[in-house]
Amino acid sequence: MNAFQRLVEAVADRVHASTDAHAEAQGLAVQRLPWGGRRIGHPMVGAYAAARRARVLRGDGDAIDRMFVDVRHPAGRR
Repeated sequence: MNAFQRLVEAVADRVHASTDAHAEAQGLAVQRLPWGGRRIGHPMVGAYAAARRARVLRGDGDAIDRMFVDVRHPAGRR
């Protein structure tokens, strides 16, 4: 990492400090990206998506789940 990138990231850390703290207080995960970027998301999204996928594969999906299932895929056939 060069000196300019370290400077940019230090400035971004200072600028985003209050927003990062607020997001973490709300239970969100804050991921620091290169060059001062941030990715903020809910830590349970992956688990929710996996549970929904398992429900669709079992055939227990609701109308919204069935709407997104590809009928050409074996999991989409009934």
